[in-house]
Amino acid sequence: MIKNWILIFLCAVFANGIQAQTQNNWPSRPIKLLVPYPPGGSTDILTRLLGQKLSESLNQPVVIENKGGASGGVAASFFVKANLDDHYFMVASLPMMSINQYLYKKMGYDPDTDLLPIGLMGQTPNVIVTSVNLPVSNLKDLGSFAKNKNPPISYSSSSSGSAGHLLNELFKTNVGVELTHIPYRGNGPSMAALLAGDVQFTTDNLPQLLPQIRAGKLKPLAVTSAKRWFQLPDVPTVSESGFANMTTSAWFGLVAQNKTSQEVITRMNRELNSILMNPDFIARLREVSFETLPGTPLDMKQAWLRERETWKKVVEKSGATAE
Repeated sequence: MIKNWILIFLCAVFANGIQAQTQNNWPSRPIKLLVPYPPGGSTDILTRLLGQKLSESLNQPVVIENKGGASGGVAASFFVKANLDDHYFMVASLPMMSINQYLYKKMGYDPDTDLLPIGLMGQTPNVIVTSVNLPVSNLKDLGSFAKNKNPPISYSSSSSGSAGHLLNELFKTNVGVELTHIPYRGNGPSMAALLAGDVQFTTDNLPQLLPQIRAGKLKPLAVTSAKRWFQLPDVPTVSESGFANMTTSAWFGLVAQNKTSQEVITRMNRELNSILMNPDFIARLREVSFETLPGTPLDMKQAWLRERETWKKVVEKSGATAE
């Protein structure tokens, strides 16, 4: 009996030693962050700002990799199947974790079993914008303008299945009009199509649209946040505009492969929260239209689970598809 207890004690000491060694030695090489969208969009902007700070706090270079497609599904499928080490993480977005399963018959990944949450990074509202030449000033005007148009007016999105796509399909259902959806590969091309006059409006994350709004090149009709956004105080919310069921925010977080050790998850969460609670970083993110969302891995998982019922109803009501 004594020998057995001694053996158990030695095993525990050995295990704790390995855990401590893992914590002390990690990270031992550059960190890689996979961004599931093309460069230049909201996800990319946020990740690059965070990557700079993570590099300083972890004392390792942080390499950003972009792999767009299928509302983040292409990157997620790659991430869960690739033989990666514990220095490789992925940025997760609302569509990837809470919407895609209602739009695609086969996703190539299961967010609940293939991915481990590390923590939320930040959030930003979507904004509905039109070209400045369109004779509308609010969402109800847009609905009236779109009625009985032949061919129907068109809108762009960053991809089929994106939150912008679904919100516009919900808007179409709300006002009872026909709209033509033209998906692009990323936020940048979607915005460029609107600026070029190829489409009449779009709904997308605020960060890449704000400079064009401030320059007078795009006209904001409403923001999708629950309250008016601090950078656009004169722009009403969708709820104030009579479309409360379009209220939402775009959020982003970090995830790891399901084989990643708890020690690494804990360390990354601690470093992430330290950055997100830094007043200078908070101020920097507000400059580019983001609010930070520090919290636990559980907070992140609860966020993506909580969103699913909402977006399931949106998909069902709008009849939107991505395939």
